[in-house]
Amino acid sequence: RVRGGRGCGEQNGRGMAMHVRIHAPRGTRKRGAATRAARSNVVKTRAKSCDRLDAWLAERGVPKQPVKPEHVDGRLGCVATRDVMPGEQVLRVPQEFAITAVDVAEHPEASAAKEHGDLVGLALWLLAEQARGESSEYAPYVETFAGESLSPLLWTQEERDDLLKGSPTKEVVDGQLRELEKTFEQLQQEHFEPDPDKYPSRHYNLESFKRAFVAVLSRTIYLPSADCFALVPLADMIKKPADGSGGLIDFSIEEDAVVMTTPRSILDGEEILAGGGIERSSGEMLIATGHVDADAYDTDYLNWDTELVQADKLYSFKKQILEDKGLSTKQSFPVYVDRIPRQLLSFLRLSRVQDPSDFFKISFEEDQKVSEANEYEVLMLMMAECQERMGKYGADLDNDFQIKNNPESTPKDVVAADLRINEKRVLRGTMDGIRRRLAPIRKVPTKKGMQDPNQDIIDMFNELEKLPGKPKEFLTSLLSRDKGKDKSRGSSPPR
Repeated sequence: RVRGGRGCGEQNGRGMAMHVRIHAPRGTRKRGAATRAARSNVVKTRAKSCDRLDAWLAERGVPKQPVKPEHVDGRLGCVATRDVMPGEQVLRVPQEFAITAVDVAEHPEASAAKEHGDLVGLALWLLAEQARGESSEYAPYVETFAGESLSPLLWTQEERDDLLKGSPTKEVVDGQLRELEKTFEQLQQEHFEPDPDKYPSRHYNLESFKRAFVAVLSRTIYLPSADCFALVPLADMIKKPADGSGGLIDFSIEEDAVVMTTPRSILDGEEILAGGGIERSSGEMLIATGHVDADAYDTDYLNWDTELVQADKLYSFKKQILEDKGLSTKQSFPVYVDRIPRQLLSFLRLSRVQDPSDFFKISFEEDQKVSEANEYEVLMLMMAECQERMGKYGADLDNDFQIKNNPESTPKDVVAADLRINEKRVLRGTMDGIRRRLAPIRKVPTKKGMQDPNQDIIDMFNELEKLPGKPKEFLTSLLSRDKGKDKSRGSSPPR
């Protein structure tokens, strides 16, 4: 039943003036005794669900595993039941327990979504099995999907506007929600409304559909060898960290099972990780899992979108160069906290070339400058982009840390603050990297000594750098100069 299906194209793509807000965002409320009691009940309920799943798998002949499901740090996870050595298999779930597009196509209710892709199909499968309740043959497994997620796909429009202000993640979330609503509307018109007995609205409604989709998004596993997405009991509870650390879960044709081998030793009681080397940004993690991984500092990234200007007189030549390198005229690159991709720099250098003879200096294999002037222009444009992005957040890092550490902040407030902190760290790291590259260009030796050949441009950008932090000073200065009253520069002539 685990066989070739739709490819991994459905996975999330890398599908991103400073006003200090000293208060927590709207929606902040005290975590009273009732909230703490509710959380305690969730932990107890999930613990019972884990025990029931373990028993259900054992009854159906699933071999004893050196892992067990457990409630870890406010979410489901799997921990080792004994010490495990590197290279040892820690998971083996027979293929008949894996839910794939094949099961969706054969399901009486879920088959309605078989043409809408693996993830939507699995979401409708889960929704249908939840509607069956205890009569479902998968009831112990389906029960483990219960609980609320902090994914912004489930937030209100007001919460998204407030908590995701300035974050590129907001645009991604809004786009995914539009697609989900469009898909649900189509399913409703073609299947749900024509047959209300089969699809009662108390189960098959937009909110329930979104919750099922988010649950599937947080648990689904992509199996490379089978080229499909799957829900796999026990296996899909294993944490997939943002930095990609941990073993790879895949389908083994020889064993006819979903298996995982650990690349490192694991101690008894330690949580199992299954990243398989696939890195995910903080935004992707929040959307998919409702959590932000603060430990993935070195592997977190933001997407940097670039595009050639069609009005460029050299557009056709630049397009050909990019296509020869397997790139398009509109490209997105991941920018990390400690490094700027070489291909991004090469793309931007190419985009600013105006002399055809400089094409021969473009390299996508090496970090090679075209000229000092070209490099300066590229770096200053990148700096301006970073500053614009930072300004969109409307608050600084200190404010985010205050919200994160405020005991009265809600879980949504905290996870949104974690996201903003990580995204701003990437932007700050990128700006630091740009400044290091600018240093030798800004100060070069000349016959007159250490002078800056681009001083006029620097002055302009220095003024722009001051603008987000000191808008009032900047405007006052402009007005004073206009009236001939600017004394800040003394009697020296203009530069």
